[in-house]
Amino acid sequence: MIRAGLATALALLALPAIAAEATLRATRPGAPPVALRATSSDTHWTIAVGGTPQTIRVETDLPDSPPWLADANGDGAADLWIPVIGGNANVAYDLWIMDPRSGQFRRAGEISGLEFSRDADRRLVSLGRDGCCAISYDFQDIGPDGRLRALFGVHRQLTESGRGASCEASAGAIAPPAATIAALCRMPPGDMPGTPLRGR
Repeated sequence: MIRAGLATALALLALPAIAAEATLRATRPGAPPVALRATSSDTHWTIAVGGTPQTIRVETDLPDSPPWLADANGDGAADLWIPVIGGNANVAYDLWIMDPRSGQFRRAGEISGLEFSRDADRRLVSLGRDGCCAISYDFQDIGPDGRLRALFGVHRQLTESGRGASCEASAGAIAPPAATIAALCRMPPGDMPGTPLRGR
């Protein structure tokens, strides 16, 4: 009897502990919302997509930080942001874009930063910290293949007072638009262009 109880206890200890769980409601235009049930183990987030046979499983170092929803590409449907790696400041997310018609999600890639927004041209903007005295803005979109595409970036070196000492653009898939760069370089460091994306 004692042996049986000990065996059961050891078997339970061998099971991965559930670190967190969350229920999310992903809205989409012209169709009912999609319910998502997210649960984590020590190493993975698993998301069951309601109403479809889709299950998303992603490795993570952040099992206590739940996924969240925000429209990354401006189509009106809530996209899925799954936290996977945390650093001193920036957090990396596995980004999954919802197809508004089917309610299913397709992986777009990994994006990292402190804050995110979508600008007036529907580009996805991430703000990241580069060490103690610099920040960077990365502008991306979802390419024709459904993957994240790096468009251009802006690097801002900061002074001790926290003001911008320099502001330099770098090209990616496109040349940095001069008007966008000029407007961004006039903004206080840390402010985000366009519509901020917050977890919901």
